[in-house]
Amino acid sequence: MRETLSYICPFCAREVRVGKPCPGCDKAAPKPGKKSWEQDKSTDGLDLPDDDFDYDAFVAREFGKSPHRALGVKWYWWLLGIAVLGGIIASVLRF
Repeated sequence: MRETLSYICPFCAREVRVGKPCPGCDKAAPKPGKKSWEQDKSTDGLDLPDDDFDYDAFVAREFGKSPHRALGVKWYWWLLGIAVLGGIIASVLRF
């Protein structure tokens, strides 16, 4: 008499025959014809608004209407950068 080999599925803890797919996990796995990025049939036809999105109104609502200040580097950071660069060059020229 032949012994049937089985194992416990590490994902759903069901007993599975060797050589067969797990019946619990096989149902949850995506079907070969369906891509992982595709929508489910239940979400089709929800009529979500996407064409009438006003980006400028969204930015004004989220970030305010005042113009942003210009980003710049203060003069003392330039001075510090030049001093550090000078120190690096001086240490390289010594060796």
